[in-house]
Amino acid sequence: MRKIITTSLVLLTVGGLAMGCQGVGKSDYHHEASFEAKLIEEFEINNESWDIEFKRSDSSNITIACDGKRQDNKSDPVTIDQEGNKIVVTQKDQGGAIAGFTFGKKGKIYISIPDQEVDTITLNNDAGDIKMKNVSALNIVFNNHSGSETIEGLSADKGEFTSKDGELKLKDSSLNELTVTSGSGDSYITGVTSPLMNIASTAGEVSVKEIEEAKRLRVETGSGDIAVSYKTPPATLKLNAASDSSDISIGLDGFKETQSTEQSVAGTIGDAAHALELVSRSGTIAVK
Repeated sequence: MRKIITTSLVLLTVGGLAMGCQGVGKSDYHHEASFEAKLIEEFEINNESWDIEFKRSDSSNITIACDGKRQDNKSDPVTIDQEGNKIVVTQKDQGGAIAGFTFGKKGKIYISIPDQEVDTITLNNDAGDIKMKNVSALNIVFNNHSGSETIEGLSADKGEFTSKDGELKLKDSSLNELTVTSGSGDSYITGVTSPLMNIASTAGEVSVKEIEEAKRLRVETGSGDIAVSYKTPPATLKLNAASDSSDISIGLDGFKETQSTEQSVAGTIGDAAHALELVSRSGTIAVK
């Protein structure tokens, strides 16, 4: 009984400290920086919890604007540095362990980038939500923990999206090569043009919709379902689908089965110049 009472008192004390500290030392934080885009080749963002919004800029400059709350007046929650031809933006939560008791969003970072000026955009994100619209770059590398990612109108040579728990929505975009790796988060790929797509998920659902026929699309999941649909029926395709769930449905015009078992289906359309490979250990597979 004494242990229970002691634990309760500790929790009340910590809770009281957290509530008491939320309003202490807080102040509005606003900061903006601008860089000549033609001098920048790489852009790196390291983010703990703030939301981030990328958008296309009509200006010749890269602009970064921060808007949020300062938890500690002794330091800035966001730092922006130029290291040669590289910009590094770093957002760190302030207040140590007490910061974990702060509810709600702490701030947002707005990033405006001109078309085809930056070679590589790298984002290392912990818990912030990410939005990107109409951005163009050679390489996009997103490493995400639990934030949601909503990306529309992206144009890139290569795109690599890795997420542990966060959801990815990629829409109406064009990439020469797309790689998606997910843990438990779902992946929704809609209206994306890419000759090479490789999507792997441990437990999340994978939906690839309204796509054009491509050289190779491979999707592999552990327990997640897989759904693939084409904008126009493919003219030349070699399809292999396998699932331990014994739930595979193929609804493509002109599809001719070459192999069909309870847990796998293989077949072709036309001269089978392109490849569609789908593997799920326990999820369903649907193609149309």
